[in-house]
Amino acid sequence: MKPAPHPRETERLRELHRYDILDTDREGDFDEIVELASQLCNVPVSVVNFIDADRQWFKAEIGLGVRSTPLDTSLCGHAILEGDFVEIPDTLADARMADNPLCTDEPGFRFYAGAVLKGANGLPLGTLCVLDHEPRVLTGQQRRVLMALSRLVMRELDLRRSLERERVLRREIDHRVKNSLAAIGSLLSMKARGAADENVREALEDAGLRIRSLSSLHAELHDLEHGQSVDLSSLFHRVRADLGQLLPDDITLTVTVGGGQASPHLANGLLLIVNEFVSNSVKHGRFADAGRIEIAIATTDDRWSIVCRDNGAAGAEATARAAGATGLGTRVIQSLAASLDASLEWCATGEGLEMKLSGPGDTVAA
Repeated sequence: MKPAPHPRETERLRELHRYDILDTDREGDFDEIVELASQLCNVPVSVVNFIDADRQWFKAEIGLGVRSTPLDTSLCGHAILEGDFVEIPDTLADARMADNPLCTDEPGFRFYAGAVLKGANGLPLGTLCVLDHEPRVLTGQQRRVLMALSRLVMRELDLRRSLERERVLRREIDHRVKNSLAAIGSLLSMKARGAADENVREALEDAGLRIRSLSSLHAELHDLEHGQSVDLSSLFHRVRADLGQLLPDDITLTVTVGGGQASPHLANGLLLIVNEFVSNSVKHGRFADAGRIEIAIATTDDRWSIVCRDNGAAGAEATARAAGATGLGTRVIQSLAASLDASLEWCATGEGLEMKLSGPGDTVAA
């Protein structure tokens, strides 16, 4: 006898598909559950299965050797129409299964017991079931164990569903934060262009520069899982594009990256260093005709370095001020260098100001 559809079949299938479990690979967590159920109930076959619209699909199985069977011959399709637990001591004595080829053909399944797996809305999704080729009856303890294992299956699925919802929510929040940072940076830049007071204009430009840089870092970091490294080439491609929009038309910015992988801590430090150097160069570089700011970043397994230079009119006096960290920007760079355990060097090249930092590679992801 073919199983009848559930009275709330459309809603039941919608709930099943929300778990996103169908057609996934086999997993040790579920394989262990069916193995344990088989051993404790002393039966050759045990499965974790879900009843789809036209098939019975097995997330885990032992003793069966297939991943799905047609719904027409599903034993569990009948079970999900009953209560929380269904036990059939002899399938050939049950009208629902007496003509089922899975039971009548040799070696047929003569015994069936299944604990129903229910979704968050209480509708049945499938079963954790055990089968035998001989009629039999489970003990009370075996029934309790099967029920407990079925709850374990659903706790695992519910946990995964909750984690996925959390990831989706986090991505949405991150996306909104990134957009907000970019909008604030653009707004500050617009305000700076309209400011009559030079000090106000510089302060707004500086704040806008920092906000846009943080937006670039956030865009790169928000998709990372725990423990992943940052792709510096991708990050500073964003940074160069963002900063380039804020620079005066007669100043060009180039950024080159060698190596390319860094921890989030190092990536954040390098970003802030670049931000401060560019900001200081724009404000104090006293460029002639065509200004240039060049950034070169390199990472290896055991070292990292960054060289920032411009072609402004800075000389020995400006170098001494930078080395003495008398300004806000240079103090920020000095603090960042200390936090990264890096050596910091300033020098006048005769064609502008140059800053070099290098540090140990223990903060660089392999």
